[in-house]
Amino acid sequence: MRPVVRFALIGCGGIGQIRARALRATPELRLVAAADAEASRAAQAATPHGAAVLRDWRACLGRDDVDAVIVSTPPALHAEMCVEALRAGKHVLVEKPLARNPEECGAILEAERASGRFLATGFNYRFYPSVRAAREALDAGAVGALDHVRSYSGYTAADHSHAWLHELDAMGGGALRDNGIHLIDLTRWFLGEVDEVKGFRTNAVWRFPGCEDNGYALLRSEAGRVATLHASWTEWAGYQFRIELYGDRGRIRLSCFPMTVDVLSAAERGGPLRRRRHVYPLLHLMEKWKSYRWVVERSFVEEHRAFAAATRGERSAVATGLDGARAVEIAAAVDGGEEARP
Repeated sequence: MRPVVRFALIGCGGIGQIRARALRATPELRLVAAADAEASRAAQAATPHGAAVLRDWRACLGRDDVDAVIVSTPPALHAEMCVEALRAGKHVLVEKPLARNPEECGAILEAERASGRFLATGFNYRFYPSVRAAREALDAGAVGALDHVRSYSGYTAADHSHAWLHELDAMGGGALRDNGIHLIDLTRWFLGEVDEVKGFRTNAVWRFPGCEDNGYALLRSEAGRVATLHASWTEWAGYQFRIELYGDRGRIRLSCFPMTVDVLSAAERGGPLRRRRHVYPLLHLMEKWKSYRWVVERSFVEEHRAFAAATRGERSAVATGLDGARAVEIAAAVDGGEEARP
């Protein structure tokens, strides 16, 4: 029997509430405290667990019954909260993006190194079934050696649930740090470590100061592989998320919402192609019945378990703090609209 990992949740908005529900679905993980500036939101997250309700997030850090902290607040607060939690000896899982800019990310990573604790970034897309199936197919050599990656994520900023999502001081940027940050993480996860970044941003539609409507990146890995990436706030056809992995013997295409994987593969280069499709009817049904939040909650369950394993020194697919910092560095390299090395 592994010891129970005891969590405090800082930030009990929409995503924080889903995190709290996911912890209830995991017996080996326990929520013992929830903090939010609005006591009613903290109570909503805490009460089903019998957890403490707190107004001051710092009160979580001094508790002996807290092993790990989930930071689920706007990015402007991440650096201070993560640094103080790590200094207090707590493991930390922080929502994406890790912080607003590379400098804040660096301060968090330095606190992690000094603390000896584990820092994870909330890139829960790694735990979506389509993403995991694509990863397994690529690793199994289904399409041969990876050559290049194409990725896209988009929705309309008219669907923003919070005004701070398009405020520079809160986010550090626009689409590349919002929906695009998941895309950056997964593109890098498939491609390999990124060595060079070129990119451009446009802001001709919504004109939010300092926040791009569209971010375009051309990435090159240390191994010489290339990826093209586009994150958008001007996708009028509903939420879109897809990644295509091209090998020397075929192609893997994954999508989310709906969750699908399509694999075209040949036994030899240029040979006849065989198609395999992965569909997830239960996920499609539950997404329609209970909304996409049901799928997100399931991914949080897996991410929380992977995070707990990493705190014990075990290998897991959870994104590290360094993964989070690299994603922000890549987004920041595009900010200047010129060649840059993150």
